Amino acid sequence: MTESLITHMLYPKAIILMLASCLVLTWVSFFCRSLYSDRGSKSIGDYTFYIIYTIGLFFWILSNAYFHTGFLPLYSNEVATIMAIFANISAYIAFAAAYVFSCRLRASISRKPTPKWQYAVLACFTAFATVVNFVPGLTIIDVTVTAPSQFIIEFGPYTKGFFSVLISLVVLTFINLLYLRKASSRLGQTKINYMIAGIAIFMVSTAIIQLGFTYILNDFSLTWLPPALSISEMFFVGYALLTSRFYSSKYIAFIALSVIGTSAVFALPLSSVTLMFSSYNEMILAAALCILVGLSWAKVSYIVKRVIARVLYGSPYTPVEQILALERDFQHSTRNAIEKLAELLNIPQEKLQLVTNNYQDVAYANYLSSKKSILIVDEIANELSDSKSSIDERLSELHTKMHSSNTALVLPLYDHDSTVSHLLVSPHKKDGSLFSNEEISALQQVFSKVQSYINADRKVSQSQALANSIAHEMRNPLAQVQLQFEHLKLQVTSGDSLQSILGSIDKGSAAILRGRQLIDIILREVSDSSLQQEPASPNSISYALSTALGRYGFENEQVRQRVHFTDSDDFIANINDTLFSFVVFNLLRNAIYYFDSYPDSQIEITLQKGDHENCILFRDTGPGIEPTLRYKIFDDFFTHNKSGGSGLGLGYCQRVMEAFGGRIECISELDEFTEFQLYFPVVSIGSTISPPIPSTGSPDRYALHSSFSEPAPVDSTTAVDVTKKTILIVDDKEVQRALVKIYLEQLDINVIQANNGETAVSVFRSNDVDLVLMDIQMPKMNGFEASELIKEISPTTPIVALSGESSTYDLNRIDQLMDGRLEKPTTKQALESMITHLLAQKAQQQTVH
Repeated sequence: MTESLITHMLYPKAIILMLASCLVLTWVSFFCRSLYSDRGSKSIGDYTFYIIYTIGLFFWILSNAYFHTGFLPLYSNEVATIMAIFANISAYIAFAAAYVFSCRLRASISRKPTPKWQYAVLACFTAFATVVNFVPGLTIIDVTVTAPSQFIIEFGPYTKGFFSVLISLVVLTFINLLYLRKASSRLGQTKINYMIAGIAIFMVSTAIIQLGFTYILNDFSLTWLPPALSISEMFFVGYALLTSRFYSSKYIAFIALSVIGTSAVFALPLSSVTLMFSSYNEMILAAALCILVGLSWAKVSYIVKRVIARVLYGSPYTPVEQILALERDFQHSTRNAIEKLAELLNIPQEKLQLVTNNYQDVAYANYLSSKKSILIVDEIANELSDSKSSIDERLSELHTKMHSSNTALVLPLYDHDSTVSHLLVSPHKKDGSLFSNEEISALQQVFSKVQSYINADRKVSQSQALANSIAHEMRNPLAQVQLQFEHLKLQVTSGDSLQSILGSIDKGSAAILRGRQLIDIILREVSDSSLQQEPASPNSISYALSTALGRYGFENEQVRQRVHFTDSDDFIANINDTLFSFVVFNLLRNAIYYFDSYPDSQIEITLQKGDHENCILFRDTGPGIEPTLRYKIFDDFFTHNKSGGSGLGLGYCQRVMEAFGGRIECISELDEFTEFQLYFPVVSIGSTISPPIPSTGSPDRYALHSSFSEPAPVDSTTAVDVTKKTILIVDDKEVQRALVKIYLEQLDINVIQANNGETAVSVFRSNDVDLVLMDIQMPKMNGFEASELIKEISPTTPIVALSGESSTYDLNRIDQLMDGRLEKPTTKQALESMITHLLAQKAQQQTVH
């Protein structure tokens, strides 16, 4: 029986139709499974009529397959007549379900009910189709069978009307989709285009073959084609329903033509060669041809692809291949690679940006870290329109952010620990087209490979920015020092008073301190250390701002007079004093930069209390910021109309404010003002406020506060006399040792010098040393190694790092091995305070023991 069944089915047309029916079942299974796996935003119930449509197609294909099998002549003509009627009914169910689905889709997308006349027409069509098919002799009178695929159907008087109904349903479905194309978004239009393409293929084939060949010409040889081609509509419509990311028509054509072209290259010569051989050699020939095709397929395919790409894209390589080839460009320059990528994607070069994950805020990074996906604004809009889950609010926030900043795509780059390190942020394309699936896949593939190159390039850019910024910023302080030297020459030559000479020296010292401050600010900007680890405590913001303004090294008193601080509405905030000062310094430095160009510009700093957040308003009446640039100002390395800056300052300010649990925002009017708003969470009034740090009132008031450079005052009961103490200065630079030696001798302290760590250890063994001032980077033996050996000899002897190190590793090592740290070059006041503090601690320890 099984053998007989197979024998009756082994006909080419029957096999094709059976395969088509298997594809329909497979697709329905896949479609339902996809909906079930994504039931948070979709449900099978929403697509009931599409599923009914596919089931109708399945039975229509099977009933048509019967006429091309060996069963056709085996059974009576009455069975063939019943199968023909069953084919009609199955076709109507499929067409009607597709039409109802288009009506429901129209109502869902347009938010308007489908016109009632369409449902009335459907009811009439259904009643007509039911009557003419179930009443004998109205559509199918008889079937005359000769052989499989050879038969003649005698149509009844209502056949033409029934076929007209089927065509009318297809046309009405087509009209609904055209209506949706006008009412839909860009992504919706692409979906509808796929549906229209599938329906167009099916509608044309059905109209030509079913009406033209079978009914008019009475030719039934092609009746198998419309059912076979109907699966194209099923696939096109179903694919459009399941996905929001489509391949471009050019890329589909490229793939199809490449396969067809490569096959054609082999088909013609192989068929010609086969005819030249007898059947005796067919097996050997087949084996030889298989080897030939296998060896040459890749090369031939490559050549065919290059030719087709030249025709379709005007280049021997497709945009996808060119995107993947950018891996080599990223090895040399990230900026140049991004510019080439913008050109390939048809995006303005200045708009495509690769930014760190602090872009605007952490909303993008947080979502992408959990979803491991890519954000496309059109896809989010489509998901929001379909979604029925609780993710609407989160998606809506992302959509609002992207839409307001004209962002079309956000592609994450992940570090080795799966955290988002960078974001590729892109606007819409110049021509308004969507990002195609092949472009997105190529972007994900290439950026997954170039992550290490991007990180390395960022380090290089960071170093270049650091060097450029320090070189630029230090010119003014050095010029001020040079100016004071020239003044000193004139004053000494003209015999000015000692007070006048000392005044010039104080101004020179202030210029040096300002230079140190600028270096510290810039080093902070490029520091990789975690801000979350910096200790924070409740502080009066009014006092913290006053202290920061007092520390800032203004170039002159005239500049200082243009900064106005209103300290009313004071509030408490959890801050780290040093980090907060750096934020204020950055904002001051940026605003003061434009003082010369805008001589009437002023800086107004005010406080504003709120119920949930308190705020510092930092406003300057300078040039303002263009609206198109405002959202970029917190990006690393972004500068505009400003020379010499690192482009890292505002990004650093943003990271500091986030570490405080707050945020920083900017509003600006071009040629009017720029206002930075620093928001802090409200702190309970019962919190303990950190005590104020007393001001010295000396030129060193501009120096930065840190736990090492300005130690807490020592209790007078434990204070020690530092005179006649012996201190070892270790530094490989003679000028640094000479400067510290001058300060120490003014304090009546004995000084011993060493120019490297190895010499320092030897000197320490042979002398009674009370305290060591240790440089870090030295030849022969560095400061860390020397400190370890000295601590082994005398654990209680204080060692102070005298260095400009800023890396997290070096700072941690200093904290572990040494008792304090002073920046180079230091000041007499900071040096005296540190020495007094540490020697008093040493004395206390010795008293206890």
